[in-house]
Amino acid sequence: MPNLCSTSEKWITPILIIGFGLIAAPLSAQQYLYVGLFGEHTYGIKVNKQHKADKPILTLEEEKRYSEHTFHPELGTEKWVLRDEKEHHDFTAQRVGNQIKIWGIFQGEPVEKTVDIDERLWFNKLDHGLSAFAASDQQELSFWVLKLVSDLDPLKMQAKKTGTESLTIDGKTYDAVKVKLTIDNFMLSKLWSAELWYRTSDGLFLRYEGANGGPGTPITIVELDEKVDG
Repeated sequence: MPNLCSTSEKWITPILIIGFGLIAAPLSAQQYLYVGLFGEHTYGIKVNKQHKADKPILTLEEEKRYSEHTFHPELGTEKWVLRDEKEHHDFTAQRVGNQIKIWGIFQGEPVEKTVDIDERLWFNKLDHGLSAFAASDQQELSFWVLKLVSDLDPLKMQAKKTGTESLTIDGKTYDAVKVKLTIDNFMLSKLWSAELWYRTSDGLFLRYEGANGGPGTPITIVELDEKVDG
């Protein structure tokens, strides 16, 4: 998925929680299938949304990769778990105040570090993570991610709504909010950007299109395939 940090989470990586509240979600689990295209490689992503102990949990499963995101109304992401056999990751990152504590295995090596950030929200799931923002009246959002290609260093990102339009996927047309994602820095914002679409009625993530890495990286496209359950 967009692998900034990946929208599946890779280069600079995603219910999400914004300062104005959490997107409504039923207590029962909701499952969706998405299909991704990276260069000539096609892959499937299984997404599960549920509540545990009154906290929204988002899990994603794809080829040799699993991630889990626990959200909190004042922190954005409270905990992120990533297991990736290909990239040799098996770590947990947990936010405590304005710090993110990280421990486990990163790129095959033990890691234990603390990252300092500020009061902005933190998200390492950029596609599904921005659903609440997409469904709100807010037009711009600045937030933190941890970069998977540079030792999990923090980076400020910006999401900005660019309008609404009709989006057709497999013959089905949706009223969609379009969001542009960039690095929250005037010069660096010119180096990378991605576009995302969300269903207007509830912020359901529909489509991602953007480079899955730095300049020259093949374009990644991720689209909703179907709702499985819930």
